[in-house]
Amino acid sequence: MRNGVPALSSSEPAARSPLSPAAAVASRPEQLPVTVVLRPIASGLPFGFFALVVAAALVGAEALGFLPQSATAAVGLLLLPTALLQLVGGVFSVLGRDVISATLMLTFSGVWLGTALVYLAHPPDGLAVLGVWYLALAPVIGCLIVSATKKLALSFVPMVGLPTFLVTGIWLEVGGRPLATAVGVLSLVLALAGLYAALALLLEDARRRTVLPTLRRDAMRTAFTGDFSAQLEQLEHEAGVRRYL
Repeated sequence: MRNGVPALSSSEPAARSPLSPAAAVASRPEQLPVTVVLRPIASGLPFGFFALVVAAALVGAEALGFLPQSATAAVGLLLLPTALLQLVGGVFSVLGRDVISATLMLTFSGVWLGTALVYLAHPPDGLAVLGVWYLALAPVIGCLIVSATKKLALSFVPMVGLPTFLVTGIWLEVGGRPLATAVGVLSLVLALAGLYAALALLLEDARRRTVLPTLRRDAMRTAFTGDFSAQLEQLEHEAGVRRYL
């Protein structure tokens, strides 16, 4: 006893440290084992690109005058499921740890959803606002072109999408038959680019080998042709594993 306070004997258990669990772990010199679980999923890119084909073909047909002006609401209704399909494709791309494909799918999903809502609601000056929407999305598509250079089959779509969105935005702002024709032609070319990308990626996944050229380069080629260890390189630095996005 010291100053009236009983002292702990060496046989008595020491009091637990008030350190938090994180601090307690940090104080340990040894490195704790960590398990990162990866779940195999099917690629959402093929059906996302097939949805792009339908959406671009609808917009192109309307711009070229193949559809009557009264069909605007019907086009808007049919754009809704294409936006949903590309949204699902984007979510699966996120789950598949492919940020470029996810951004591409989700961006196009937003394009068709915004277009559908304006076509269905017919707000005042809606087409003029939609023109600004397309013009604002053009630099976003430009960033995707720069990011997707290691898988050229994927970059074909934003390469065609960039002039398509620029011309569409200008057409919605100023009008004119020549611009409408240009929008229609570019939209159909975008549909063809989406069709090629969808077919190439679908055959590649189904047959486990490249059938139509996808022109994968560097890390994207290694991800498809390398061994299992290649899929785990720098896993500790990926979003969801590292502390900050």
